[in-house]
Amino acid sequence: MKKWIVVMILLLLTGCTPKANFETVGDVYAPENLTPCDVTLTLPAEASVQTITGEGGRLYLCDGYSVTVQTLIGGDLEKTIEEVTGFSPQRLTLLETEKEGLRLCRCVWTSAGEGGDQIAQTLILNDGNFHYAVTAMAPSEKAAALSNTWQEIFRSVKLVN
Repeated sequence: MKKWIVVMILLLLTGCTPKANFETVGDVYAPENLTPCDVTLTLPAEASVQTITGEGGRLYLCDGYSVTVQTLIGGDLEKTIEEVTGFSPQRLTLLETEKEGLRLCRCVWTSAGEGGDQIAQTLILNDGNFHYAVTAMAPSEKAAALSNTWQEIFRSVKLVN
């Protein structure tokens, strides 16, 4: 008899619960058919420029330096930084800012090339869907003299729909 009383008390204590509405979540994110923006930039008038365009972006061969423009799928900024620079973000000093609704990430690094050490500077624009990377690279002995030129190039970078 005591068992029945305990069972009845437990039933009374649990009460009635309303029917729960569950939201389902899928494992696959299928974004809309997104189109990346075009990256525009202004190169100095005195630079004799040869442009090479490929599937991965554009390469501008200027007097004593090169500028590359790449468009990558957004989402994982660390992966983009590693793909563009060859270094993990933990090994670089990153400067992250925001301008006109875009997240910007800048860094400088050096690498060994066939002709000696190379100095490179990258600007990555993140619009939430894509990463747009602009990289300027020159031999280490010329990089200091190109500092102002590179700053003007990076200031001129814009995304056009």
